[in-house]
Amino acid sequence: MFIAYLRKSKHGFWFSLTLSILTLGSMQSMKPVIADEYATAEELELMQGFPPPVDKRVDRSNALFTSPYNRWSYQNMRSIYPTAGIRNAEVAVPVKTEIDAGIEHLKVINPDTGKPVDMEIYFKETYTDAFVVIKGDTIVFEEFLNGMTADQEHQMMSVTKSFAGLFGLMAAAEGKLNEDDLVVKYVPELEQSGAFANATVGQVLDMTNSLDFSEDYADPTSGIVQYAKVLGFIEATDDESLADNIYDYLASLPKDFDHEHGDIFHYQTPKTDVVNWVTNRATGRSFQQDLYDKLWSKLGTDGSTYVLLDKSGTLFAGGGLNATPKDLARFAIMMLNQGEFNGQQVVPAAVVRELAEGGSIEAFSNGTESKGVMGNKDWSYRAQWWVRHTPGHEAFMAIGVNGQWIYIDPTRNIAIIKQSSQPVSSDNFYDEYNINAFDAVITYLNHGQE
Repeated sequence: MFIAYLRKSKHGFWFSLTLSILTLGSMQSMKPVIADEYATAEELELMQGFPPPVDKRVDRSNALFTSPYNRWSYQNMRSIYPTAGIRNAEVAVPVKTEIDAGIEHLKVINPDTGKPVDMEIYFKETYTDAFVVIKGDTIVFEEFLNGMTADQEHQMMSVTKSFAGLFGLMAAAEGKLNEDDLVVKYVPELEQSGAFANATVGQVLDMTNSLDFSEDYADPTSGIVQYAKVLGFIEATDDESLADNIYDYLASLPKDFDHEHGDIFHYQTPKTDVVNWVTNRATGRSFQQDLYDKLWSKLGTDGSTYVLLDKSGTLFAGGGLNATPKDLARFAIMMLNQGEFNGQQVVPAAVVRELAEGGSIEAFSNGTESKGVMGNKDWSYRAQWWVRHTPGHEAFMAIGVNGQWIYIDPTRNIAIIKQSSQPVSSDNFYDEYNINAFDAVITYLNHGQE
């Protein structure tokens, strides 16, 4: 049961290798007895008391992916890891709210049983913390569970990647980088890396460059384990010789000689760090600066936002964004409206259209992620965003493990924010369940309840 919580995610996120792999025996014995597998953090009495009982404590050994501790930690990451805060806009912009009560009465197909269930059951079975639906420029539904509120920040996992990709596309639109250029034009330190030396910026953005990197979380010799040790999330043994920092580590990564650059889509977290590095070099700006200057300052944000940092104080571009449902709703409204918000063009409309058009369906279909709900040869991946081409359900989305989503359907002018604390990083059951729910909501809002 515990091992299932650590299964390999198709969204391959650096956090997926948690310290609990190394402390399985001790953590197993300290796990609280759970009468209700869907219990909230409060019901579990996590981090309550002075001090909390040993089996109720959340720390670095269990915060990232260990259920049920993530029911508390995903709303309290700043208490456990080093972070950098992102400022809010000088003037908050209110978000219109007109609740459509019909949404709470919709039915969602459970993929295991094939039978419809109430939205309440869907929320419970997918460990939903927040679920916000936007139509045009208005919030039409919101549900907050497990202690969440509209203004409570929540860990977003690999949704962070999509922001890094967006900043890369915006830099290209500004003429500061060219997707056809080799990565080493901007980061010559990568000349010794077979995975990146001869790859173009566009290939790394779309994760089609060839990288020999295993994200097998259960293998102590895998790339993701080494990655976690370099970042400082897992303690290295005395006889291990590792890179001192993420930059040196990226420069050491080899090519996968089974594939040429551009052949297939292969989701691997280090590629996002390279995207961020290239963008930083091309613009002279950090992810944190871009998040405030290009987005938050123009979106009228008023909640708490922060990003997680590694042992050297470096941002994790592959994950670590923590933001509130209300601020993410502002972002989604802007993306729905072709990059415009509050009378200002925040993201170039051409960039939003490019994301909606997607990447190579062939590369995605031939890659490692074409399976389950994404295995119908109607998905692609563009600039760190997942793109759905299913007729009548076209959308592009940012996805993070353990149930984090920003789902954008520009054709039907609807977006959905979902924040969760699922016990597994990802599997087809949760992905399909969530897609089924999104489809039900969008069909209802677009055509009326059927």
